[in-house]
Amino acid sequence: MPKIVDRAERRREIAGALLRIVAREGVEAVSVRSVAGEAGVSAGAVQKYFSTKEDLFRFALDMTSEFLEQRWKTLDQSGNLLDLLLRLLTEAMPLDEQRRAEVIVINAFTARAAVRPSWAEFIRTGYDELAEITTEYISKAQSAGHVRDDLAASDLADAVLALSDGFANRMLTSADPAALLPSLETSVRTLLSPTRHRN
Repeated sequence: MPKIVDRAERRREIAGALLRIVAREGVEAVSVRSVAGEAGVSAGAVQKYFSTKEDLFRFALDMTSEFLEQRWKTLDQSGNLLDLLLRLLTEAMPLDEQRRAEVIVINAFTARAAVRPSWAEFIRTGYDELAEITTEYISKAQSAGHVRDDLAASDLADAVLALSDGFANRMLTSADPAALLPSLETSVRTLLSPTRHRN
């Protein structure tokens, strides 16, 4: 009997190969041939599942969101919502090969989006969704008294996401990315702690 190939799984394997190449060698090393070699398939197989390299990058970008959501689901969800937010942010930092590849792919897409309207729309839609989720989370934390309520949740969400992006990018070039985690925590707590906890 002919072997049945799970198309969705094969696409994920190929996109995973791209992420591994990015983590080791950077975006410039990505080609149909290099991805095929990493995935253990022919170049023709890569092109069968992804018509263009841009399609492959877009699928890999979607996968980074899935990976992050999967990590979030494994976290302890109990306790203070500000503490939980810090744990959630830490999972988005490039502290290992997998997360490093995810951040690099996101940055690559963002850079290309500056000159490609269709990519800009894709990035903008994803960011808007993340901003909405973060705003809802912070609003919930405000109601629970875990986060300051003297500023709009949407403004705080934008600031948190900007901090997260900035620290993630700094960690990419740091000799010791984990050493920046205390600074990330200090920044987020300074921004979000209820006003009664401020000096």
